[in-house]
Amino acid sequence: MQNSMSVSKSVVLAVLSCSLFLAIFGDKIDAPGLVSTVAYENANTKAALALQPTTNMSTSPIAKPVPKPVGSIWDSLSPELKLDHQVQLAQVQSEIRKLLADKDKLNSILKSAGPYIYFIHEQTKARGLPAELALIPVIESEFNPNDHSNKGATGLWQMMPQTARELGIKIRDSYDGRRNVVASTKAALAYFKDLGQMFNGNWYLAIAAYNCGQVKVASAEHRTGSHSFWNLKLPQETKVYVPKLLAVAEIVKHPEKYGVRLPPINNAPYFAEVKVKKTMNLSKVLEVSGVTPAALRTLNPDFNHGVVVNKGTYTSLLVPVKNEPLVRAQLADRVIVS
Repeated sequence: MQNSMSVSKSVVLAVLSCSLFLAIFGDKIDAPGLVSTVAYENANTKAALALQPTTNMSTSPIAKPVPKPVGSIWDSLSPELKLDHQVQLAQVQSEIRKLLADKDKLNSILKSAGPYIYFIHEQTKARGLPAELALIPVIESEFNPNDHSNKGATGLWQMMPQTARELGIKIRDSYDGRRNVVASTKAALAYFKDLGQMFNGNWYLAIAAYNCGQVKVASAEHRTGSHSFWNLKLPQETKVYVPKLLAVAEIVKHPEKYGVRLPPINNAPYFAEVKVKKTMNLSKVLEVSGVTPAALRTLNPDFNHGVVVNKGTYTSLLVPVKNEPLVRAQLADRVIVS
């Protein structure tokens, strides 16, 4: 009986211990059928683990909601996408389906925005322009500053030579400012500012005018007597251009709705601008700065022959923010102290 009593006490104590353990730590144990998903990190905060139920993506017509990256550029940009994206219209729905048909390509394009999107977004905010305009390079160049059309347009914003010169962008044998992210962005957004005023804040018309020209849009308004983009007789390319931008903006604003995971991009400057006062070759920058060849080419595609040219005015060299102090220190005799 004594041995049985000892065993019974041991069993009771064990049960009580297990109950106490579960009461304290039970909420920290994953339940069957749940998986832990780690949210993206931001520069100052590590996101907590979130539990999400597993699902079979192939059996569901609408993909399971995917959380937006925490602390990324998209968190800053998404709330400011305030235009009506007209998702009820067949034209916009069609463009959304096309984008979702190849999510890998969409992800690749948005990832290519990494070096430039923070700067472009800041410039739209500074001018009081719709945040949707920061996504124009998605449809113009897929965020490739070296993209070149068969009509002669080039750069992130795909500017024609005449338009670029009218906007104050320099183009010469050794340099094409249409491929300079700073110069071309400021010029393109200044143009959008004018178009917005010209069309009395009707941004669908302003965006259409950026694609086919303000004269064509104004003429279409006059012929039809309508100020609605959707009623105007415009070139086919323009008819697709506006819905496609709205589709991109809709997906970026609501990625979880469309089962899209936006690529993580820090909500911080990627590059710094260094003013150069002497002609030098980009190879010299590579030699002393620690900037990788790929990063230097990505940020400075405007120099046609790898030479930073200064002819009477200062020339800007773009370098990753992390490399700026070393660039200034190693090239102190060639750059302007800011």
